[in-house]
Amino acid sequence: MSIIREGIVVTGEYSGWRVRIDDDRGGDTGGYYLYLEKIDGQGFDYWFEHEAGLQAQLADFNISWIN
Repeated sequence: MSIIREGIVVTGEYSGWRVRIDDDRGGDTGGYYLYLEKIDGQGFDYWFEHEAGLQAQLADFNISWIN
């Protein structure tokens, strides 16, 4: 699995949370993982079979991308 992008949510309920997208298309599960992580260790993860689902979820967040 490789990291595609990382960023920080800049507005809304998850402001300040770190965002990471991992590509697992060649791995065991396939698809993409989206991780939301707060500095205190709290977090969530989502799995998407297709990039379209990932893009739809990302539209809900205002993210400042680091890479």
